[in-house]
Amino acid sequence: MKASKTIALILAALMIILAAASCAKNGNNAETTPSPAVTDASPSTEPEATTDGNLDEDGFLKDDLPEKFQYTDQFDILTWNNVQVWEWTTNYETTGDTIKDAIVKRQLSAEERTGVKISITGMAGQWEARNSFINAVISSLEASGDQAYDLVGQYSFAAPVGTMRGAYVDLNKVKYLNLSQPWWPADITASSLINGKCFFATGDITCTLIRSMNCILTNLDLANDLKMPNFYELVDNKQWTAEKFLTYATGTVTGLNPDGTQSYTTTMTDNVTYDNLFYAGGFHYVDLVDGKMAMSEDLDSVRMEDWYDLWSRFLKSNDDVGFLGVAGTNGFTSGNVLFHFGSIADVQNYLQDITFKFAILPFPMYDENQENYCTICGAWVSYYSIPTNAPDEDMSGAVLEALASYGYRQITPAVYIASFQYRFLDSIENANVFDLLHNTLVFELGRQLGDQLDIFAAFRQAAQDTYSSWSSYYSGKKKAFKNTLNNIAKNPNIK
Repeated sequence: MKASKTIALILAALMIILAAASCAKNGNNAETTPSPAVTDASPSTEPEATTDGNLDEDGFLKDDLPEKFQYTDQFDILTWNNVQVWEWTTNYETTGDTIKDAIVKRQLSAEERTGVKISITGMAGQWEARNSFINAVISSLEASGDQAYDLVGQYSFAAPVGTMRGAYVDLNKVKYLNLSQPWWPADITASSLINGKCFFATGDITCTLIRSMNCILTNLDLANDLKMPNFYELVDNKQWTAEKFLTYATGTVTGLNPDGTQSYTTTMTDNVTYDNLFYAGGFHYVDLVDGKMAMSEDLDSVRMEDWYDLWSRFLKSNDDVGFLGVAGTNGFTSGNVLFHFGSIADVQNYLQDITFKFAILPFPMYDENQENYCTICGAWVSYYSIPTNAPDEDMSGAVLEALASYGYRQITPAVYIASFQYRFLDSIENANVFDLLHNTLVFELGRQLGDQLDIFAAFRQAAQDTYSSWSSYYSGKKKAFKNTLNNIAKNPNIK
């Protein structure tokens, strides 16, 4: 794990927020959301006294870029506009909104540092539009001058599509770009290299990463009524295992909802959330072996067979496990559900007006011998690439690194702080889990190569279909998966 002082500083700032929230709850405004305690995007704590030359005045790790560049160009970014509000702005006026003002501050900081003027072009690029988005990228490769893009920000599953079509350069070879810095998740280079090359990356450059972190939402008031244990302590002690979770996840909420419908102990929006369970057990579809892509040997293991059986039974054999939207009448927001498979975006979108206390928890580990929890993001995360015809590759690298560096010290703190202004998320326990989710993010090629390898949904599809065992599913497809992976490695566009 990359060492970083970001989270410690943010948690210190959050303590101010939590203290303010506590005062509000003990006063006359017990049912109101606390007013923001921090309005600047950077933590408002006193800078830590240090002689460490690697830290800036706020205690954040410095980047290794030159203090000033002399670029004077317009810097053209093509981005998918479905999430543009979370990443870019064309209006540099601050409004008092913590996250939006941080985006403004980040853009201004990067422009001042590098000398460029950022220009944003947006178009639809989500799952159903990913190919048309990449077609636009490919068309731009034949362009020059003002028609060429310096940087591309795209939907997660679009990035490998562009990679396989030869649209992007190897980021490891780009001047000024340092993927070992903490604003780039370590797992990007640990498990996401294609033929030893890195064609796309994500991290603190985008709010979408944090918004899309997946977690289990837990109704603490209901847990207390049901005399459940302290779930935070189980997480802290690395006892939050599948066995422990399943002890409480079925059969503990009984009876009917007030409207006479079936009650549920555990809900999820759809079967896509089953992807979390595969990775939570420490599994990958594709491993890097001596730098080369290979189907994971764990897919043939007894351990995998047992993991599949466990979660297949969970889905198929329990009447109180249901597929319900988080904001549905009898979903998590109703207060009648103990666990919901969700994300941080659910908190931001649906849980601001609830009347019960809730927790965010990681998905459970295989057992206590597992090294750590494993967290994945939803698909709505932006990945960044530099096109092969970027007018000045060095400039693209400099601006990309500056944007990510300032994202680490300006945007990520703003998202943390803004998130913990939501009522009932504002506890130090939830802050620590938030940090845990961020530090245990998993990126791997089996998931990223969604269109090319088509194995990313295997666990959920097998669990929901009629396969009696994992081996009955995988044995019939293993050879095809291996052949496809070998063909991907031979693609002349990425050799």
